Amino acid sequence: MRILVTNDDGIDAPGLHAVATALATEGYEITIAAPRGECSGSGSSLGTLEHGAEIAYTERRFEHLPGVQALSFDAPPAFAVFAACAGVFGPPPDLVVSGINPGPNTGRMILNSSTVAAALTASTLGVRGLAVSCGFPPEHRFDTAGRIAVSAAQWMLAHSAHRAVLNVNVPDLDISEVKGVRMAPLAPRGLLGLTFDKTPDTVRLLRFANTERLGTGTDSALVRDGYVSISAISAVAANSEGSGVAAHVEACLPFPVAAES
Repeated sequence: MRILVTNDDGIDAPGLHAVATALATEGYEITIAAPRGECSGSGSSLGTLEHGAEIAYTERRFEHLPGVQALSFDAPPAFAVFAACAGVFGPPPDLVVSGINPGPNTGRMILNSSTVAAALTASTLGVRGLAVSCGFPPEHRFDTAGRIAVSAAQWMLAHSAHRAVLNVNVPDLDISEVKGVRMAPLAPRGLLGLTFDKTPDTVRLLRFANTERLGTGTDSALVRDGYVSISAISAVAANSEGSGVAAHVEACLPFPVAAES
């Protein structure tokens, strides 16, 4: 099975190498495609959509990952995943693993997470996606998150549908101290909170740790309490919700609408 590993912290980030090493040790065929540097918070941005734009990439080699193709892009992770899943650098992967992110990706703010967006981008191209996060340094536990990532990847490759996406958040504990693994809805607030400080010339972004008003049984609350949270999420897809709005809006048009033939 072919697994593409990416992240939003750059190709040299320790979290990426922790999960790539854990997966390679299990015998998976690993390819790395990641941004050249820090791209956190870029969401699903591709960087550019200009016709004829040329996106630079560099081939890298890492001694601790012999035989692993590694590509560094001058672009956000969603672009790297898009190019790899489109078959630009060989057969598309069977699974994209994004992470390990140093910092939780829980709650509705995952909309802005480029770690999660990389996994969602894979799903739009028919490839399973797995996003994995733990806590911030120095308490972060890439070792525990790596073991959880391998187990989740094994399950996805054996059982999940194509286009499935899982967002996994791991508490910063020894594996023996993890209380359990739970499927969870997204919390109203993430474990990572953001606030702003306005000056005459700038808006300064500040982050803080959320531990309150996280709901019951949500992804944020579970990780806070020592559980691994797994949330099944979806990329952009059409559905029937709000189907009545079409007729309502059409009734407001000042001209007749031709019936479908």
